[in-house]
Amino acid sequence: MIRPRQLEPHPAARPCRGGCLRGAVGSASVLALSVGLALLTVALGFQAVGGAAVARHRAGLAADLAALAGALHLAEGATAACARARVVAAENGADLVGCAVVGADLTATVTVVPRGPAALVGRASARARAGPVAR
Repeated sequence: MIRPRQLEPHPAARPCRGGCLRGAVGSASVLALSVGLALLTVALGFQAVGGAAVARHRAGLAADLAALAGALHLAEGATAACARARVVAAENGADLVGCAVVGADLTATVTVVPRGPAALVGRASARARAGPVAR
């Protein structure tokens, strides 16, 4: 009589004994690193957008104050008014890039360099006008 041959189970059907995940060693570390880098990238993006918004508001404030300060000195002449506007803009962390006097109105244009990652985007600028109220 012929004896049937003993069949061995397929390797995938064998029960695991301490070595089934040998090929996956370190994959959780790679996944955790990838998630961490993705979160860091998103955080830097939010910081850049927030920094740009803060710079825009700083520029607006500096332009308003420079225009008001310059308008207070219009009686001394346009040169003195623009010089005062430049000083006030610098005290507020901005550069006065334009100063125009038309009649009794002074228009100040300033720029501000954002801090942090937003500095890669460029400068924020703002313009403000000050003078007597028209009736």
